[in-house]
Amino acid sequence: MTQRMEDYAKYFLEVSSEQRLKIIQLINEKEYRLSELAKKLDATTPEVHRNLERLEKSGFIIKNSNGHFILTTLGQMILGIAPNLAFIIKNKKYFLGHPINSLPQKFISRFGELFECKLVSSYVNVFEYWKNIYKNSQEYIYNILYDVPYFDDFVNPILDKLSQGIKVKSIFYENAMVSDSRGDILKKFKKYIDSGDIQRMMTKNITAAVILNEKQACLIFPDIDGKLDAGYAFTSEDPSFHQWCFDYFNYSWYNAQPFMERKLEKN
Repeated sequence: MTQRMEDYAKYFLEVSSEQRLKIIQLINEKEYRLSELAKKLDATTPEVHRNLERLEKSGFIIKNSNGHFILTTLGQMILGIAPNLAFIIKNKKYFLGHPINSLPQKFISRFGELFECKLVSSYVNVFEYWKNIYKNSQEYIYNILYDVPYFDDFVNPILDKLSQGIKVKSIFYENAMVSDSRGDILKKFKKYIDSGDIQRMMTKNITAAVILNEKQACLIFPDIDGKLDAGYAFTSEDPSFHQWCFDYFNYSWYNAQPFMERKLEKN
């Protein structure tokens, strides 16, 4: 196994150069000749030629009959992995304090979809974006909630949107903190729960929290102690980021348990 890992490491070395990685990215967009690449990269022809030879020898690129360089299947696959690494490296300080070991591997392997986002810090800013997701919704609101916000700033926008016909789906952590005013709040939502406009599920474990409408999404990971850290959140309106959050919500929804009010009442 050690020898195999050494073999794999050689391939990563070939794309560890900023220029070689940039060459792969450029060739993915269109075919290039050596002279065109040198001009595009503002580099000398010999320098670019050396990097092209290394990429060609490793099987990432080939030269076609017209003298243009194109990506091989291996090159395309390496390029697909790059955004995953870029997202993690870009946010490495955050992930040192927010482990992802409980997240399903199939979602970790799609981390590149999260690259176009902003890491929002402070509870005030996170909650403000959270509320904006509610206020801006036109079709639906999906939540995975570690704790349940009972403030009017959160409750009123949802009630307003429900009156306009939007649908709400929420997955509650079964040990979520419950406010003394929960009973009064439930009365406001009862008709929407009865009509099915609000659907609820419950889970024993939350590996990430998401809040999203049809365009915006907010993603929150647990801290080292396993508690969702709402002092930081990844936020975005990027379609790929949204798709990741949408798929994660649906995965969590279909793996959740039926909602039981009595479990929250015990907290």
